Amino acid sequence: MERRRMLPKVLVATALAGAATLWLGVPAAYAAAPTVTSFNPTSGPIGTSVVIAGSGFQDSSVASAVTFNGTAATTFTVNSNVQITATVPTGATDGPIAVTDSEGTGTSATNFDVTPSPVPTITSFNPTSGAVGTSVVITGTGFTGATAVTFGGTAATTFTVDSNTQITATVPTGATTGPIAVTTPGGTATSTTDFTVGPGTPTQHDRSVSLNLRRHLVARGHVGSSFDACESNVTVKIQRRGGGGWRTIATDTTNDNGAYREGIPDRVGRYRALVPRFAPDADNVCVRDASPRVRHLH
Repeated sequence: MERRRMLPKVLVATALAGAATLWLGVPAAYAAAPTVTSFNPTSGPIGTSVVIAGSGFQDSSVASAVTFNGTAATTFTVNSNVQITATVPTGATDGPIAVTDSEGTGTSATNFDVTPSPVPTITSFNPTSGAVGTSVVITGTGFTGATAVTFGGTAATTFTVDSNTQITATVPTGATTGPIAVTTPGGTATSTTDFTVGPGTPTQHDRSVSLNLRRHLVARGHVGSSFDACESNVTVKIQRRGGGGWRTIATDTTNDNGAYREGIPDRVGRYRALVPRFAPDADNVCVRDASPRVRHLH
């Protein structure tokens, strides 16, 4: 009887894995805890961006946590399987950097040195005035790790620390004229001059006005606009051409639908309707418009 030679199970499993790798054309992924081999810079204040080098950051599982001496970094990006960029978090102290995924935790052999945060300063800001929603560039020093920006004491809900010397912030709702302040782990800086909160550039709303003349003589028409306040209950001037210019002979006010109707003296001539420019509020302007000329003959 022929005896079959049995291969050890380990050799069979290895051969099958290798065959799968060749068939798929890609290397097999192996679960392994991450390792941290180095980081740069090796020291810095809270808010510093640190590039961590190692392995296993994005293999069969992706790194889910980065800590600085046990304090979790709230902001980090897994750039690749061998690199992570993390921001030194508030509360971090001198100690090792650790990276964790589902396979385990890798810890650096050396410590990251958390240096004191400098006291920030504000040297200027641009523009120096604007309405709520205006984007303001603040220039100074020691902005790394900034946690708050205020305009006249009102906190900005949107701001970006562009660099250690620049912050871009949006003037918040409720802000009033006053100094700008920036708070960092090193303290609070306050501008020596005020940011003036004022109305922004008003929105311009186009309008149209029509004119029809009826016998004996009635002027009627309609004012149109995409903005209701520019067509409802607005002034319309009825003008007649004479003496080299236009003279207002009657004035009317449109109804809620923008229509008007006004009796005028029955005279031969050329007429037009005019809606003057006006601002219903600080944020809107209704532009001036005149109707096409209409000739009246008996």
